[in-house]
Amino acid sequence: MKRRKRWLAIILLSAVAPLLVPWPVSAQPPDEEQKAEDVQKQAEEAQKALEIFLREQRVLFRRGEGTLELGLFYSLDTKETFLHSDTTTVFAKITKRTVLPSLTIRYGLVNDLELDIVLPFYGFAEQETNLGTARLRMRDQGLGDITGLVRYQVWHERGASPDVIVDVRGKSHTGGGFDSLLGTGDWSIGGGVTLVKTLDPVVFFGRLGYTYTLERAGIDRGNEIAFLSGMGFSLNDRVSVSMQVNGAYTEHAKLQGRTITGSSLESFSLQLGTTVQVTKRLFVEPTVSFGLTDDAADVVLGVTVVGIKLPF
Repeated sequence: MKRRKRWLAIILLSAVAPLLVPWPVSAQPPDEEQKAEDVQKQAEEAQKALEIFLREQRVLFRRGEGTLELGLFYSLDTKETFLHSDTTTVFAKITKRTVLPSLTIRYGLVNDLELDIVLPFYGFAEQETNLGTARLRMRDQGLGDITGLVRYQVWHERGASPDVIVDVRGKSHTGGGFDSLLGTGDWSIGGGVTLVKTLDPVVFFGRLGYTYTLERAGIDRGNEIAFLSGMGFSLNDRVSVSMQVNGAYTEHAKLQGRTITGSSLESFSLQLGTTVQVTKRLFVEPTVSFGLTDDAADVVLGVTVVGIKLPF
């Protein structure tokens, strides 16, 4: 009888003991964890939307994320110069107009590493040379130069230190030969460093880069030192504005190894832009650029439609 009572006590104790031990407190039920992840994802997407105007400076997209951008640009450039020949020198006014659509693909290879490809569509350009007594016209149409670049963010903004992004880029001569109005006629490769610093609500950015031009058919167009400096901020959760100064110094060109006197270029321009969020993942960005030196285009008007795909 005592043995039976002992076994009964053991069975009852085994059944009740788990109820006496405190239950572990779960951080969050599965449904709440999923909701928290969704909220975080929405916050990240909203942050990307606010910073979409920085897509050419910052690495915005993680692995598998990206954008497709369709742009259309019109540029007008006028120059007054003297044209020399073997027997005479005449004053000429040269006017160049260009219409060039383009498709830009931005894709996150891995976190902090992004690939950008710029594919100019079938464009049109016209150049008119006014000699006073005669007018000469030259037209060109076709593809522009294809550009590809890889950007890597080596440091994220923390405290007083800014974002640090390095890039390597290359350009083809698909726009045509040296007499083309849509391309430069040569291959080039270069790189640069970009700094981005946030002083809420304003974001400041700047880049310094160098481009090496490959000689082709005995012609060397000259290497280039380029910089940009700008700022931007969000007016609200749907509209951002930005402005930047672009500058470039191109060394003297060479023909068959001989330097061409007076062929160096100094190009400075001021660009203003507004980025408007139309839908959750669709943006429209009109821009206007004014030339500040004779070597820069007088004015460039553009509009870009940006579509974000998450994931790509």
